[in-house]
Amino acid sequence: MSRRSAVAAVFGSLLAASFVVAADPPTSIPTAPPLSAIDPATGSAVALDPSQGPMHVAFIATWCKPCLAEIPKLVDLEDRWKADGYRLFLVAVATRQTQDRLKEFLAQGPVPGRLLFDASGKVAEAFGAATIPAQVLVDRSGRIVARSGPLDSTFTHAVEGLVRQEGRAKP
Repeated sequence: MSRRSAVAAVFGSLLAASFVVAADPPTSIPTAPPLSAIDPATGSAVALDPSQGPMHVAFIATWCKPCLAEIPKLVDLEDRWKADGYRLFLVAVATRQTQDRLKEFLAQGPVPGRLLFDASGKVAEAFGAATIPAQVLVDRSGRIVARSGPLDSTFTHAVEGLVRQEGRAKP
């Protein structure tokens, strides 16, 4: 065995030994009691209750350039589907953010959906959001029907399908 092969074998063994399999992301979110996050403008807790209709939760940070690049796309989704029951929550992760910093962000201009602060990290954990940006689409029963990092066409088609199926409450 050559020296290069021996080094590669040892490195491969070490890498395999140190590899940890991450838990699969959840397929549903807790619905009783509903998860909640803080409204930075008021300081009050806001329930993320899927029973109220299709729920798109976008995990962001105000310092994250790819997250901020998503804002115009989120505005378009909200403009298109809000009248049909689509609900958007921008959930700001706690990393390098505070409630005061989020208030400053809100003061810079309107944002789509409702901005919330996940100070404890429990909301991101429950949704299986390990990176930002992260998109999660939830149906009325709390089942996660789609996920994406940055917004993509597959996710936006899932939004359209879910809103058409479960959007506005039937009379």
